[in-house]
Amino acid sequence: MKRIIIYCNIFWLLFAILTCIESYRLKLGEINHPGPGFFPFGAGLVMIILSLMGLFITITKKEEFREVSSEEKIRWWNIIIIIGAISGYAFSLDRVGFLINTFLFITLLLKVIEPQSWKKSIIGGVITAIAANFVFNVVFRVQIPSGILGF
Repeated sequence: MKRIIIYCNIFWLLFAILTCIESYRLKLGEINHPGPGFFPFGAGLVMIILSLMGLFITITKKEEFREVSSEEKIRWWNIIIIIGAISGYAFSLDRVGFLINTFLFITLLLKVIEPQSWKKSIIGGVITAIAANFVFNVVFRVQIPSGILGF
């Protein structure tokens, strides 16, 4: 099992490196005027860091990983909910707007996928929407969809 996890981390590391190389070819631009490769390059860097961390943790871990028993159920409905939520987010972004859409998306994921209380889910959705709005509107000055309420 440990060997499989190492191979998975190596795969994601190679995929992340390829993502960075190809997004660099698209031109990164500047922080105030990002080019088409800026965000994929950033995502590739995050994937490189996470895959290296996973690889390091897996290699240095002394104990063997626990095998998943056949009695443990795979929660397939979570996969369906996530795909539906991402699709709904993408299709409704222009109409509903970035802030409301992001709030609803994160709240849904926090409440349904890894069940949290309504209070934690709503607070997590609000914090994520405000932080994302700050990053895109203030830091990067990127135009995001304002939606039906105008914000």
